[in-house]
Order: sequence, then C-alpha cells, then structure tokens
Amino acid sequence: MEEASRLREKIIRLEAELEQSKQQLRLIQQDCNHVYIETPLTRTCSKCLQSESLYY
Repeated sequence: MEEASRLREKIIRLEAELEQSKQQLRLIQQDCNHVYIETPLTRTCSKCLQSESLYY
C-alpha cells in the first residue's frame, strides 16, 4: 500500500515537471529565429525542434 502511494506521488510530481518543461519549450519556440530542415512530410527547426507537418 505504501509503495502505491509513493508511486502516485511520484507520478503527480513528474506530471507537474512535464507541464513546466512543456511551458519552457513553448517559450523557447516562440522566441526562436527558426532554421528549418525540411523533409517531404515535415519541417523541423534545428535550433528549437519545433516541427510542422507539410502533408495536408
């Protein structure tokens, strides 16, 4: 029972860290002067890793 509680707490902590990291990445990508590398299906910034689909 105690192990399950510790695992739940760990999951909650990791989910909070994940959200914080996603927010930091969004801020980096907003301010980036993108340098894209294109493939037939996507283009991805080599600096901030923002990716866009070219297949519609």
